[in-house]
Amino acid sequence: MPSTAGKWVVFGFAGLALCAGLAACDKKQQAVAPVAATLNAADVEKWSDETFGRILAEHRVSALAITVTEGDKVVFTKGYGYADWANKTPVNTETTQFRIASLTKTFVGTAVAQLLEAGKIASLDDPVNKYLKRFQLKNNTGKDVTIWNLLTHRGGLAMVGVTVANEDGPDRPTHLLAGDYIAARMSEVVREPGTLSHYCNPCTATLGFMIEDITGQTLQDYMKEHVYTPLGMTHTEITNAAHPGPDVVTQYAFVPDAPPVALPYPVITPAFSYAGDTNSTAVDMSKWLIAHTMGASGPGAKILSAKGFDLMHTRKAGNVPEESGFGMQFFIYDYNGEKVMEHYGSLAFRSMEFFMMNRKVGVFVTFGGGGPPPANMTAAVAANLPAEPGPVEPAMSHSGVRALVLEHFLGKLPLKPDLKLEAAKYVGTYHSIPANPNDKPGGQPMTVVDSGDGGLVIAGVGVYRPSGPDEFTLDGPLPLQAGFRDSNKFKFTSEPNGGMRMWEHVNAGGLERVPAN
Repeated sequence: MPSTAGKWVVFGFAGLALCAGLAACDKKQQAVAPVAATLNAADVEKWSDETFGRILAEHRVSALAITVTEGDKVVFTKGYGYADWANKTPVNTETTQFRIASLTKTFVGTAVAQLLEAGKIASLDDPVNKYLKRFQLKNNTGKDVTIWNLLTHRGGLAMVGVTVANEDGPDRPTHLLAGDYIAARMSEVVREPGTLSHYCNPCTATLGFMIEDITGQTLQDYMKEHVYTPLGMTHTEITNAAHPGPDVVTQYAFVPDAPPVALPYPVITPAFSYAGDTNSTAVDMSKWLIAHTMGASGPGAKILSAKGFDLMHTRKAGNVPEESGFGMQFFIYDYNGEKVMEHYGSLAFRSMEFFMMNRKVGVFVTFGGGGPPPANMTAAVAANLPAEPGPVEPAMSHSGVRALVLEHFLGKLPLKPDLKLEAAKYVGTYHSIPANPNDKPGGQPMTVVDSGDGGLVIAGVGVYRPSGPDEFTLDGPLPLQAGFRDSNKFKFTSEPNGGMRMWEHVNAGGLERVPAN
C-alpha cells in the first residue's frame, strides 16, 4: 500500500465548505456498508479530509493527526492544523508530539505481559502487593488486589484527580519516587476487588510502580529499552515534566470573531504519571498499531510471543457480557462481527487507538484544543494573534469520534425494527456508579425518556431503537461532542434489588437509575 507519511494539511476556518450543510455531512456519517476489505490510500485520505476538515472548521480543533495501517503497512498518515497556532507551525506527523494520555495504559499492559513472559511475574493472579517494594496498597476488604484486577480496572481503588497545575513547584520529584511519597497519595481499596470494572487511574499507576520495583529501572527507561526502541518509536516518551518539550503541540481554544486562546500544558501529578503521561507522534503510533494488529506474525521486532499477544488481546473481564470488557488494559468488544480493541485518552488533548483485529487494520486519531475556552480563561487571549471569524461549536470528544471511525471502517451497528421493548421499563434519571459502593451515585445526571415510538432518548440524544434484549442502538449519528458517558449503544440490566443499570457499549463503569422522589 502506498504511504503518505509525513504529509500535513492546514485548513483555515473561513469559507471551508466540505459538505452542502450539516445534514449532508451527517448522511455521510450514516453509511451502512463498511469500507472495502483492502484499504485504498486515496479513499482513506478523501474520507479523512472530509471528516476531519469539517471538524477543524466547525469545532475549531487547533491540531490533529491521524494514521491508518493495514497488515504491516502504513496506508495513510496526515496532520491537520498547527502544532503552534501563534507561529503557524504545521503538524508534522513524524515529530509533532501529542499528549496521548491514557493510551499509556496499553503500553503499561504490554510491559506487564513482557515481565510475565520473562518469568519475573509468576502469575497475573498474584496479589500486586507481592511485587511492590516501596509501598503497599491499603486494603481492608479482606480480598487481595491481583495484577489481573488492576489490568481490568477491577482493583476497587478510590477515584482521585490526576491533573495538577504543578503540585510540588520547584521541589517536584522525579522517578523513581520514594515509597512514602507514593503511599501518601495512593488511593485506598474501597470496593471488593474483582467485582466491577470502574475506570481506575490509580490501578495503572500502581502497575507502573510494580514494573519499576521488579526491574529496578524507571518505567521511562524500561519502555525505551523494551518497547519504543525495538519498534522504532523514536519520538515517544513517558514524561513527568511540568512543562512541554519543544515538539509538543500547543492547544488553542477559540472565541467567535476573536483571537484564539492558548491553553495551559496539562500536567499530571507524579504519583499518577504512569496512568497517562505519554507523548507520541502519528508516525510512531503507526508502529504501535502494527505491532498489536500483526502480533508475533509481523516482519518487525517482536516485543511479545504469539502466546503473550493472545493473552493481552483476550477478553478477561467486563461488566456485562454483551458489551466491552478488558484484556490486559485494552477495551475489547465485538463490532459488527469484528473483534475490536481500543483505548482512549484525555488531557484536554483527545486521543484514540483502534485495532480491528480480524482485518488487521489500525487507526490512531489525536487532536488538541477546539471549542470555546473555559470562562475564566478569556483574559488569556493572545493579543498579537488575529481574530478568527465564524462561530465555535463545542469541543469534540471520544464517543463521537469513535462512532465516526468505526462506522466508516466497519459500518453502522444494526437495529432490530421488529423487536418490541417496553420503553417505560428503562426511563428515569441515571447517575454514575461510584467507585466506593458506600457512596451515592454521582456526576451529571443522564435522563432516559420514552421517544413515543418504541425507542428512547438518552441524555437528549436519540432516538435509540431496540437492537437486542434490553439493548438500544442510536438510529442516526452521535454528536461529535459526545463525551465519555455517551454511546451509540446502551445495554440495560435489572439488578437483584429491583434497580436498573445502564452500560455504554464501550465501558469501564456504568450508570444506575436513581429512584424518583
